[in-house]
Amino acid sequence: MFRIGNFKRIAILSLASLLMVMAASEIFAHSGHKHDAKPPISLPEVVARVNGEDIKSEVIYRELNKAIRKYKAKGMTLSPDQLKTAVKKLVDDEIGRTLLLQRGKEIGVSATPEMVKNKLTEVKTSFKSDSVFEHKLKNRGMTLDQYQEELRTDLVMDQVIKKEVESKIQISEQDLKKYYEKNSSKFKTQDKTRASIILIKSPPDSSPERERNVRKKMESILDQIKAGTEFAGLAKKFSQDSLASKGGDLGFFEKKKMFPPFSERAFSMEVGQVSGIFKTKHGLHILKVTGKKPGVNRSFENEKENIRKTLMERKSSQATRAYLQNLKKQADLKTYF
Repeated sequence: MFRIGNFKRIAILSLASLLMVMAASEIFAHSGHKHDAKPPISLPEVVARVNGEDIKSEVIYRELNKAIRKYKAKGMTLSPDQLKTAVKKLVDDEIGRTLLLQRGKEIGVSATPEMVKNKLTEVKTSFKSDSVFEHKLKNRGMTLDQYQEELRTDLVMDQVIKKEVESKIQISEQDLKKYYEKNSSKFKTQDKTRASIILIKSPPDSSPERERNVRKKMESILDQIKAGTEFAGLAKKFSQDSLASKGGDLGFFEKKKMFPPFSERAFSMEVGQVSGIFKTKHGLHILKVTGKKPGVNRSFENEKENIRKTLMERKSSQATRAYLQNLKKQADLKTYF
């Protein structure tokens, strides 16, 4: 939530593993200025050199600590082999990041103070107040100036991707239609029904006498409903279901996603209609249908732009990985871990 744009960071910088996803999903995409203890792995002071620019181990330690904290919060620890794998991926991440920033300088890409200010404003809107935002900054051990610098960096990288990669991606009308047809189920909603339920429990092993008493009580409730007493009020008063406090309301549901004895009746009844008493393994029930929503097929024309965004993200992710690999091939690149 507190990350800026993400600029397709995971896809771009090959953070496909669970460990890297967890590390990248920290509140700040590339933050963490607290001085954590070094993880139990030894790294040289310089872990890589990209076109003469050093990547320091302190950056890797910082990002690795984030992943370690995530694992500890889940009661897990990283093995020595997992630590090595994590470091290699983080170093690769930093190499890609450095190459993008260097490329940004080459092609004259920059992030103006106004761009940073606008992005900061956008980030703040996801918080209840500026004070909550500032509290998050403080918790992360960051000053506002430090965070704005991170925003500036990510804005530059985002622009490089847009200019060098996304601008060259073509998505045809045929591509859009093909996706729509192949994923037609995504653009359909099923019919939905809303119903409320009253339950009086009667386990399968109930005695005949208990069964008779429960049925007699349900018949009395049903008579009251027929006489005009509000269903929801009776549910609150008598139902032994967990939804009793809500008047027995099951909400809207699709036929295949509801307990069959409920859905089969609900979808065959009209709004306002009340079922007879029926039995399940839970006991005796009375059901009332309170609403209907017909399914909708969203048209290609209405969904076209959403599909375009989906395909752009997918193609951009693939193209960016290839773009970064090409930058690496052309770079004077040395790694020391």
